[in-house]
Amino acid sequence: MLIAGAGRQSGLEVIARQTQGWLRTGVHWSNFNPELPVDVITSTHTAPLEAALHALKPPLLLIHGVYSKVPPCLQRSFTIRWSDPFMLKELQGRPTAAGIEALIQAKAVGVAPYLPAVRNTLFLNAMVMLWLGARQIVFTAVDPHKPEYFFSGNPELTLEIVRCLAATNPWLAEWDGRNERLGLIKRPTAHRVQEFTKNMLRQRSAVGGSDYLMEFDRGFKLLRQLAKGRGVQLGYLGESSYMATTGIPRLA
Repeated sequence: MLIAGAGRQSGLEVIARQTQGWLRTGVHWSNFNPELPVDVITSTHTAPLEAALHALKPPLLLIHGVYSKVPPCLQRSFTIRWSDPFMLKELQGRPTAAGIEALIQAKAVGVAPYLPAVRNTLFLNAMVMLWLGARQIVFTAVDPHKPEYFFSGNPELTLEIVRCLAATNPWLAEWDGRNERLGLIKRPTAHRVQEFTKNMLRQRSAVGGSDYLMEFDRGFKLLRQLAKGRGVQLGYLGESSYMATTGIPRLA
């Protein structure tokens, strides 16, 4: 299976041909990339997920990462509970593959399954696919050394995403899969759709900036340990100066 990031990637036409017949899953906004169709979109935010349903080619399935036991709020979606394993008291800030596997065995069951995932939609995506039984996970368009969206500098694509955001339900965006358990006084904003629209027009970093490299470093290190224990092959396609530092092999 292929996990498509939201960053720039040259040669996507070749990668699209290479991955024909694969399950392609992406982070939010990646379904708007005309060069690489995706089947599944994963996000921890309601607004990008609902916006994906308003796209010209909506994904087949949405995966919504939430913090507590709540039902799906969108069609063609399911919720998965998650939290960062580096913040879990039981793992004392030092998660291991064995510790995470124990949590998966104990909690990734029932109507509200839980998966630990490092704080980035990319890793939530990968953890869900590991849990579902993927035997090979390949990444593309992932390079936090060059934190640009694939649509940066493209006003047509940017406005298309904004159009889809404008069609979303602001009350669902406010709910957001986490605010259902927060009191009104502690909520960060009551204007989630406007916040996303503002960030889109500013074309903020696709990976949260250079300060987010620590999350990527430990996320890929932990993913490599988990994949090795499960006998899952990892790889990446295309050029990425960052992925070349992870120990994950480049496939083409």
